[in-house]
Amino acid sequence: MKIKQALAALALTGTLALAIPAAPTFANGAASTRNLILLGGAATYLIIQHNRKVHERYAEDAQRQAALQSENNDAWAAYRQEQRAYQEEVKVNQQLKREVAYQHNIVVAQRHQLASLGMKVARERTPSGQQVAMVTYGWGNI
Repeated sequence: MKIKQALAALALTGTLALAIPAAPTFANGAASTRNLILLGGAATYLIIQHNRKVHERYAEDAQRQAALQSENNDAWAAYRQEQRAYQEEVKVNQQLKREVAYQHNIVVAQRHQLASLGMKVARERTPSGQQVAMVTYGWGNI
């Protein structure tokens, strides 16, 4: 910000110097040349500093963009990983459902076999309230 203000002040001073007619002065050539060289050096210094600041800002913007892109890539990678994990979990759940259905069919078939043999099937409840099949052979619960 200070550089812009300095450049603006320098431009205003230069404009005023050219716009206001100057009274003829008697200056020697060495002082005039020295002043022109100093003015040129100051202008060159200000331009170099301004360009340095502009390039620093461009570098910061590029670095910020790279960081955002990296975060974006990381977020997409994490999303894809979560999606794969979810799909694997769905497969595991389907497999477990098939296993439970198979076990249920086996239990139903065994109950049917026991009933056809004339064995009494008692039902008990677990602490969670779910019924469980129990087989008795006449001497009590096992």
